[in-house]
Amino acid sequence: MVESNLNPNIPTKAKATEHPRRPKEPILIIEDKKENQVLLEAICKRIGMETEIACDGKVALEMAAKQPYSLYLVDLMMPVLDGRSFIQEQKKREPNAVFVVQTAIDQTDEIIEVMKLGVYDYLLKPLHVEIVADRLEKALEYVYLKRMESVLIDEESKELKSQLEWLNYKESHRKTNEINSELHSILNLKTTLMQGSGLGSMSTIIDSIQQMKVDSGNGYLVNKEFWDLLYENHEHNISMMKGLDHAVDVIQTDTILKSTKSENLLQILPTIIDSFSKEINEKELKVNLPIVKQSVYLDLDIESLKLALYEIITNGLKYSKRKSHFDIFVTFVDGYFCLSAKNNIIEDEYAKQLTQFEKKLVEPFYRIHPPVESFHSKEKFSLGLGLTMVDFILHRHNGMFFIRNAIDHTTEVKADCIIAEIFLPIQNNKGTKHE
Repeated sequence: MVESNLNPNIPTKAKATEHPRRPKEPILIIEDKKENQVLLEAICKRIGMETEIACDGKVALEMAAKQPYSLYLVDLMMPVLDGRSFIQEQKKREPNAVFVVQTAIDQTDEIIEVMKLGVYDYLLKPLHVEIVADRLEKALEYVYLKRMESVLIDEESKELKSQLEWLNYKESHRKTNEINSELHSILNLKTTLMQGSGLGSMSTIIDSIQQMKVDSGNGYLVNKEFWDLLYENHEHNISMMKGLDHAVDVIQTDTILKSTKSENLLQILPTIIDSFSKEINEKELKVNLPIVKQSVYLDLDIESLKLALYEIITNGLKYSKRKSHFDIFVTFVDGYFCLSAKNNIIEDEYAKQLTQFEKKLVEPFYRIHPPVESFHSKEKFSLGLGLTMVDFILHRHNGMFFIRNAIDHTTEVKADCIIAEIFLPIQNNKGTKHE
């Protein structure tokens, strides 16, 4: 049943080619009523998607065996083979298939039973054009992200050996008393800064003031421009000192691991992203957070992990290409909970040199771009210590941290990107829960 005031001749908003972050395959509409077929086909055309139609579940299974589809839009009540039976059979053939179902029964128990089938979303009849279009857009984005995860998992498996070799290299060179070693390095750096070494810009300004100062009798007159520069440098130095103090606190504070559900960790992400709303808007970035239905237990110190996530997001956002996507996604790899953040590389002169510089390095990643001043006030640490602290925090969680250059195969044109990943061991003795 459809609303009588809806016009099936809905104007097309965009072609599918204008949506690079979208699957190319058509949507398979599985619906026995002609009026619903016409309406759904028109809505799909409106959002730029091709469609094919099956009049029942049996025909749909035959069609799905011959070619792939981006997702399945399924009516639950049909002759020959109903929607439930189709979903159950197709899931056996295509475990990662995405289903959106239609139902006229607006009852909680019925909806719960529908969602237990493992569908992505449901639509209530009578169908509303705007609601259906919006739900389909979100479902297509979900399909895209799921496929991106699959591509990246394949890529990770190829690089896992080299990453583990690098991890073993690091571990073999750790000093016995690693905390004291890292703490002393930071304290020495802090002492050096306080003694004046490395504060070249401030020293230059002071030298200039010394040469240009005017004796006014009771004191000196200082040019406003020089004073403003001096005070700006002073604020930067104070910020650096605070960052070093923060790093010392993190290293000296005991890490207390508690059994925690993975969703509690993921709930931190929106708050962190919101704190960068100004910077995200200025760079016109589209941020995609993970959609995770599986829950596992992790041993976490939630406050220190929150700090690690903040640093990873800070690092990714500040080096993201303008008008690009910043994606955060979750995978489960060989007993590990893996959270990854991907940003596209800024295309400039620095990026052109990236490949030749990387060949000279032992580590699998090197950031060649200079600091981004617009993010200075957002950074918790200074002097490039942020990712070092992430590595330290993950080591205390018996986990791993990697950041590497990669090729993004999920866009219309292959693009260089950076992927930062944290691996946390899943506590199998606590079991897992699927929601």
